[in-house]
Amino acid sequence: MKKFKYKGYDAQAVEQVGTLEAEDYAEAYAALNYQGVKVVKLEQTQQSFLKSLENFYLRWKLGGQWRLVFFRELSVMLGVMTLHDSLRTLAGAAKNHPSEKILKDLVAAVGDGQNFSLSLERYEEIFGGDAIQSVEIGEASGNLQDVTARLASQLERNYSTEKKVRGAMYYPLFVLLAALIAAIILINVTLPVFENFFAEQGGELPLITLILLHGGKLLSEHLILIVFALSLIAIVLATAYERIQSLRFLTDKLKFNSKLLREVEFRNFFSRLSFLLESGVTLDEAIKLCADATKNLFMQKKLTEIKFLVERGGNLGDLVAKENFPPLYVGLIVTGEAGGELVNMLRQCESMSDFEVEEILRSLPAKAEIFGTLIAGLIVAALVFAVILPILDVTNLL
Repeated sequence: MKKFKYKGYDAQAVEQVGTLEAEDYAEAYAALNYQGVKVVKLEQTQQSFLKSLENFYLRWKLGGQWRLVFFRELSVMLGVMTLHDSLRTLAGAAKNHPSEKILKDLVAAVGDGQNFSLSLERYEEIFGGDAIQSVEIGEASGNLQDVTARLASQLERNYSTEKKVRGAMYYPLFVLLAALIAAIILINVTLPVFENFFAEQGGELPLITLILLHGGKLLSEHLILIVFALSLIAIVLATAYERIQSLRFLTDKLKFNSKLLREVEFRNFFSRLSFLLESGVTLDEAIKLCADATKNLFMQKKLTEIKFLVERGGNLGDLVAKENFPPLYVGLIVTGEAGGELVNMLRQCESMSDFEVEEILRSLPAKAEIFGTLIAGLIVAALVFAVILPILDVTNLL
C-alpha cells in the first residue's frame, strides 16, 4: 500500500487535509470521493528509491520524443474535444505502450475534477517542472490549447538541440574507443614481451613503458574493484549535486560559461516570458515564473534579482544589461519597452538566440572531431614511444 497526502473540500466547503493509504492514485481518488471530499491536490507522500528507479526506467523506455509528441497531439485534440476526452483518446491509443499507465492515471485524475497541472505533478520526473508550470499557466488563463502547442514546439527545439549535440559526439567517441582498444592490446600483448626480455638481460624499461605496463596490470587485476569504486564515486557526486545547493550553483555557473548552454537558456527565457506577457501575466510575476521554470540555478539567481528590481520600478532593459545579457538582446528589449512592443521584441530575441544555437551546432561536429582526433593522437603517441623506446634500448643490451 502507498501513502498519499490530500487536500480538498467537503460538501459544506470546509477544507479537508490529511493522508490515506491506497494501491494507486485511482483508488485514492475513489476513496476520497466516497467520503464526499472534492480533491484539489493529491500526491504520494514519499518516493522510495525503487520508485525513483522505476521512473528512471520508464523515462528511458518512453524516449526523449514522447513528451513533445504527447503535448503536440493533446494541443490538436483540444481544438475539437474536452481535456478529459482528449486524454481518454490518447490513453486508448497507447494500449501496451509504456505510457499507458501514465495516461490512465491522468484520465482518472482529470475525470475526478483535479486540475491537469496537479495531475501531471505525480509524474514530474517524466514531464518536467517547467512543462507542468506552463500547463498551470494555460489552465489559469484559459489558453491550454495554445500553451500545449507552444510547449510542444519548445520541447521539439530542445530535443533537436540535444540530438545534434549527441550526434556531434559520436565521431570523437568512436576515435577514442579505437585508440583505447589499441592501447589495451599493446599493453597486454606487446609490452609484456619487452618486460620479460629486459628482465632476462638485466636492463630497465623506459619510464613511459613502465607506467603503461603497470597501469595495464593494475586495471586487469582490479577491474571489478575499480569499476565498483568509480560507480560509488559517481553515485556520491550525483547525490551531492542534487542535495548541495552551493555545488549545484557552481556547476550551473560553469555551464553558463558555455555559449551553447547559455544561448539555450536565453532562448527558453525569451520564449516563456513573451508567452506569459501575451497571456496577461504581469512582468514581475512572469519573470518569477521564468525563474521557477529554469533548472539552471545561476540563471535562476539572475532572474530573481531582476524580478526583485522590477517590482521596485526598474526597467527590464536596464536590468538585463546589468546582468550582462548580450548587447543585442538588451537593445531589442530597451526598444520594445520604449515603443510598447516588448512582446514582439522578446520574440525577436528568441529568434536571434535560436539562430545563435543553430550556428553553434553547425560548427560543433568539426570542433568535436578536432578535439577527439587530438586526444586519440596523444594516446597513440604515448603508445608509440612506449614501444619504440624499448626497441632502441635493445641495441645497448646486446
